Amino acid sequence: MIIKIKNISIILISSLLFIISCMEELTEPVKVGYHSSADLITYLETHGDFISSSENPAIISVDSAYMNLSNYLLMDIRTTSQYSSGHIEGARNFGIEELIDSLKFNNVSLDAGIIIISESGQKAAYATSLLRLFGYTNIFSLNFGMAQWHEQFSEVWINARNDSEWWFLYETQYYQKPKNENKIPNIPNDDESLSTKEFLQKRIKKLLTDEEYKNSIITIQELDATYSIRYSRFVDGFVFCYDEKELYEHFRIFKAPPFPPIIWGGHPRTAAFYDAETDFKASTNLLTLSVNDAIYNYTFNGQRSLYITTYLRLLGYKAKSVHYGAVSMMYNKLLLVQFEESFREDNIRNYPIVN
Repeated sequence: MIIKIKNISIILISSLLFIISCMEELTEPVKVGYHSSADLITYLETHGDFISSSENPAIISVDSAYMNLSNYLLMDIRTTSQYSSGHIEGARNFGIEELIDSLKFNNVSLDAGIIIISESGQKAAYATSLLRLFGYTNIFSLNFGMAQWHEQFSEVWINARNDSEWWFLYETQYYQKPKNENKIPNIPNDDESLSTKEFLQKRIKKLLTDEEYKNSIITIQELDATYSIRYSRFVDGFVFCYDEKELYEHFRIFKAPPFPPIIWGGHPRTAAFYDAETDFKASTNLLTLSVNDAIYNYTFNGQRSLYITTYLRLLGYKAKSVHYGAVSMMYNKLLLVQFEESFREDNIRNYPIVN
């Protein structure tokens, strides 16, 4: 009897040790590999270098699109209800996450003419940038989207015209870019067998979703909330202007003798200027961007800034585009209406739509 109890005890102890061992295996953290964005940078810079080329941004005007509709595949990425309320004849409705699979399924060549259409042009710019980086060389986003195509959809841009809460603090002083830290992001990679091209395309598909698009934009109201008057800076990120110096330097002088002139301009305090065609190579100023902090950038109307934002997010940076750009930041007070890049009612074309 004693021997049986001992045997049972031994069996119980062995079973307990086995269960504990299994639990330890279950609670052991999953190993996550990382992929250096250096490989992606090298690949992209040696395969067309779209982001630093004259092809960027790949935006087509509504006039050019209208006159050449038969030359393009039209992909409308608005919601189903928006599409049903009126769309360009021949345009087909797709979810943003369906674009690549649909193009592949229909054997659309990488050099086929394609126009991506969205409500305001913002989301189309995001998608088009990723598809350009994927390898589609003749794809464009429709400038100002359906809002400029027909007045029925123009409200989105009319409502976007606004001024920053801190517009009166904007200035014309040049700010230096951050110091080059020679650091680049590491990107989680759960399949180390992938080639750089395969990893790039997998990552593009991951970013090509509605959720990731929403993560890539920030409203001027949200950005304003991060500005500290006490420290005269944005406390949780770095802001830069990504366009032409005309935007960064823009100012207006108000003269009211005998008082000294009042100068309103041109960019938020501490915001630096990055040139679109020269500053985002690894050999120039790409590595001045922080790999840990938020990065906010703006252009005249937000479409061009989404092109660089998608590129930076692809590389692992925490980048966001100011939604609607300077049109939402300083439209009235700085009279950006004078620029072609601003949305104006007299530019609405009222081209045909179908239901």
